[in-house]
Amino acid sequence: MVQNLLLGNDMLPLLLNIFFASCCGFLLATLAPSAQASGPHYVFAHYMVCYNDYGQSVAGYEREIQQAQAAGIDGFVLDIGTWNDTNYLYYNQRVELIYQAAELLHNGFKLSLFVEFSNTTNIINLVETYAHRTNTFWYNGGIVLSSWGMNTVPTMGWTGLDWTNQVLNPLQTAGYPVFFIPHFWPPYAHEVPTYSDAETLLSQDGSFIQGLFLFLASGLPAEFAQSVSNYASALHGAGKTFMASFTPNYWGNAQPSNGRWYFESDGGEGTIIEWQSIIANQPDWVNLVTWNDFNESTYICPATNTDLEYYEGGLATPRRYCHAGYLELSKHYIAWYKTGQEPPINQDALFYFYRTHPKNAVASATNDVPVTTFIGDIQDVIYNTLFLTAPAQLVVSSGGNLSTNTLAAGIQSVRTPFIPGAQSFTLFRNGTNVLSTQGPPILSQITNYDFFPASGFAYSQAIGSGLTNSGTTNGVPLAPSNLRILTN
Repeated sequence: MVQNLLLGNDMLPLLLNIFFASCCGFLLATLAPSAQASGPHYVFAHYMVCYNDYGQSVAGYEREIQQAQAAGIDGFVLDIGTWNDTNYLYYNQRVELIYQAAELLHNGFKLSLFVEFSNTTNIINLVETYAHRTNTFWYNGGIVLSSWGMNTVPTMGWTGLDWTNQVLNPLQTAGYPVFFIPHFWPPYAHEVPTYSDAETLLSQDGSFIQGLFLFLASGLPAEFAQSVSNYASALHGAGKTFMASFTPNYWGNAQPSNGRWYFESDGGEGTIIEWQSIIANQPDWVNLVTWNDFNESTYICPATNTDLEYYEGGLATPRRYCHAGYLELSKHYIAWYKTGQEPPINQDALFYFYRTHPKNAVASATNDVPVTTFIGDIQDVIYNTLFLTAPAQLVVSSGGNLSTNTLAAGIQSVRTPFIPGAQSFTLFRNGTNVLSTQGPPILSQITNYDFFPASGFAYSQAIGSGLTNSGTTNGVPLAPSNLRILTN
């Protein structure tokens, strides 16, 4: 019998507060349900236009918009790497197709612009081109615009754009008012900013920004939770809009200079930690970072590796395992954040998350760069999170080894050391199989290093719904189209 670690949902706030009390200077707000902040709560997903998950077509983008809306997502923040660049005209083409897809669906899906390029003429052209399209997100009388940095950071010797005189005022004069909510780099370009960092940015740039976007990607869930608290306190205190972020996982696959650094996000446990901080601290908006960055493992879209290998052949190696489990688990918390009330658990659900080879496995491809930078407590374990309507028993089969866990009703998390081979999960109650599913196998021998976690989920029959079981196979969701998810 394998010794497992069980974490009930009520344990996570306690563990977080212990961490913050011992390690951080600015304490996180208590992780209890809080009243909803004034104004609408929006949830967006950060869309990398450089990828076309289901093909560069209106139909492909319609599919993604519908998947996002099914999760409670209100719109995409379109990350645009360049504009009017003859070498990369697919950015112009894809943005137009995304807009066409949103317009054809007539479902109110919001689109906003996030620029990663510094040519101010092209920034103005982009805003003017899409300002009055039906789905463009306007807020408080302005076109919502964000940016990846391009601000002045004296401690780094960086000189940013003159946003006021080169972008915002010219647009205002031309009849295009902007609601500017950028991700600006704090002093020393901290990846996980502090309360002091937020205060510095507000002091330096507060005259021309309407809010700040906190783009968190490379870090640990508890650090992200603290940073959201830092920014919420500073931004709300200044009367500015705060767009927080949720990030499922980070692996710098294409960053050999950083040792292809990998951050342990602890599966569903880390997802819950981040969302609990968001719910406690009440940012105005949340951006899921990201919908589809397939090089940094932050993707939360339900595209499968089969989809990506077909539409994006360059993503075949290493294999991008499906991250549908992160999105499906987040649905519960998205609904909670938007309504101010935690949805009831009226259906058993199981979520799994794990890497598909041991941490110390050695790739046979001699030209593959090893992963040498590990951040967090990296364990060779399977992370299961469960929503239980009543006590039940979870049986995890890892490489033929069975582990049985008796669990109470509510939200529970279990860690099981993994063994290479087949991986399956079965939930029993009173001797009856409630649900079962399997994930991709864990490999003992590998050709390439692959730290993209696999994830998936399964549901039992909803109480009183008459619906059939659902699940995943090799990380591919198999839920029937009429299945009602927990948060609906």
